Amino acid sequence: MFKKLLIIVSSFFLLTSCATVSEKANNAYDTVAGAVSKGYNKVKDTVTGGD
Repeated sequence: MFKKLLIIVSSFFLLTSCATVSEKANNAYDTVAGAVSKGYNKVKDTVTGGD
């Protein structure tokens, strides 16, 4: 019984830590995508005269 409980608890921590890591990666991706988008828009505005 104790072993089963230990496995459940450890797998729960494993899942939650994975979720946290993927959330951090997602936030980092959003930041990079936002920066790239801003840079792209700036170049586009410069080239097209900013409409």
